[in-house]
Amino acid sequence: MTGMSKYIVALAVLVLVGCGPKEDQFVDSKTAAERQARGELLLDVREADDYKEFHIPNSTNIPFGRLEFRLAELESYKAKPIMVIDHTGLRAPRAWEQLQKVGFSQVAVVTGGIAEWRKAGLPIQTLEMQLEQERLQQEQMEEEE
Repeated sequence: MTGMSKYIVALAVLVLVGCGPKEDQFVDSKTAAERQARGELLLDVREADDYKEFHIPNSTNIPFGRLEFRLAELESYKAKPIMVIDHTGLRAPRAWEQLQKVGFSQVAVVTGGIAEWRKAGLPIQTLEMQLEQERLQQEQMEEEE
């Protein structure tokens, strides 16, 4: 490795150290499910089509690529706990960093993403389930009229 290459690698290490969530800012799927049940926001940063296919019930979807443009939707959570989840855990730390930079102080990343959530046997809502639920609600509304 040349002197310049060593310098670049050392500089990259310095830049990366301290970036991203710390160990205590990660939560496993089961802990995330418990915290969500207590009312904490679970922010799914997967693409909208992926979210529609299947998602965690009562989660909020804002795709990572749209997050910076939709921060106003999360303003009421700036001082409240937010857990960020993606598919496998690659985009969530980047979303964590983006939220931290604009003043969100209680952000955690769900390790392993929704893939780990499913593996743990935690609740998932599929598109078919959602459509059936909406159909039943529509029928109930029609019966009440």
